[in-house]
Amino acid sequence: MRYYSKIGVIWMIAIAVIVWCNYMLLKPVTWRLDDWGMWLTLLIFIPIDVLFVICTFWTYYEFHDDYLEVRCGYFFHEDIPYHDIRSFKETHNPLSSCGLSLDRLDIIYKAQKGRNGNSEVLISPVKKQEFIQELEKRSRIFLSK
Repeated sequence: MRYYSKIGVIWMIAIAVIVWCNYMLLKPVTWRLDDWGMWLTLLIFIPIDVLFVICTFWTYYEFHDDYLEVRCGYFFHEDIPYHDIRSFKETHNPLSSCGLSLDRLDIIYKAQKGRNGNSEVLISPVKKQEFIQELEKRSRIFLSK
């Protein structure tokens, strides 16, 4: 079962500002196709725009038989076994995360890949209550208040 990230107003504003800024930077140089500045600008800003679009449409959380897969574009991918989840709670924490909205869940889990201690991931599934019920059922951990 796959849940995509809720897209918040702040994320939409950030994308609009980035696209607008890129347009304003490209506008003065687009009429000179032989200008190195234009090509350099295109090589820098178009990949940034593409990365934001990829993050927007390729951020999801998927339940598998033994683990929760958390993916945020090309930047973050973690498979969290259900038995490693320590706790989770609702939050509006504004830290950078795999949640594209501030309506988030904070999941604390045993660190993976040979790291010690606990790790944490902030996610924002679209159908949050349905996601919470499924996570409680699979992890046997209940939402912390």
